[in-house]
Amino acid sequence: MGFAGATTAAIAQRAGISQPYVFRFFPTKKELSLAVVDRCVGQLLDDWERVVPGTDESRLQALGRAYVEALPSRRTQLLVQLHAYAAAADPGMAEAMRHHLARIYRYIVLQARRDGSADPHADAASFLSRGFLINAAMAIGLESALTPEEWGGICAKVEVARVEDRKEHPAA
Repeated sequence: MGFAGATTAAIAQRAGISQPYVFRFFPTKKELSLAVVDRCVGQLLDDWERVVPGTDESRLQALGRAYVEALPSRRTQLLVQLHAYAAAADPGMAEAMRHHLARIYRYIVLQARRDGSADPHADAASFLSRGFLINAAMAIGLESALTPEEWGGICAKVEVARVEDRKEHPAA
């Protein structure tokens, strides 16, 4: 449905509150949408702050592992981010997504530097590229159309977040 198709009445119902109560905190649907995106990205970065690399695991490997392991329970957040990119024709949403993607990129660059990367910007770009591919694949169920070997080339954790999991954890 995306941000444009969502109604504040449906959002309020899902949250278990009244529509006027939603408007008490968010005067417009756009402000509500921006707050939802901000919360999703904030949760990602908060979760990454708590990630501890395992033995012989770089910080970037640990962040990637933690992200992939959380995908089945974070499908709604993934879809929120994808809808936000799709809504970027709106200047306010585009500005918010530039801000958030810059925060994520800078955080990854910092972790790559801490790992001793010779080129932390290139490593961050590679990390984000794979993340975007995983996000797009998960959104459309690509992992269920590929063999385990093919999917393993995209996402090392073969048994996580397959289409079957969506039946147990439907998106909002």
